[in-house]
Amino acid sequence: MTGKDPARPARASESRLVPRLVAAAVLTVLAVVFIAQNNQQVDIRLLVPLVTMPLWVALASMLVAGAAIGYAVSWRRR
Repeated sequence: MTGKDPARPARASESRLVPRLVAAAVLTVLAVVFIAQNNQQVDIRLLVPLVTMPLWVALASMLVAGAAIGYAVSWRRR
């Protein structure tokens, strides 16, 4: 016997991984539903030009930008 309990995770950080993934999945689904429901054309000012585009494109772009920033910040902490 090695004295290790196979039912217990090796590290505490591994046990927090599943709730974090579930929370991320739920938030992603909610964001996709919100984006899909907002499909009207809107005028958006991109610094100087005024652009007409579907609202879902702007929302999806911001979701991707936020995910990239979150990944970059978490990658830097490792």
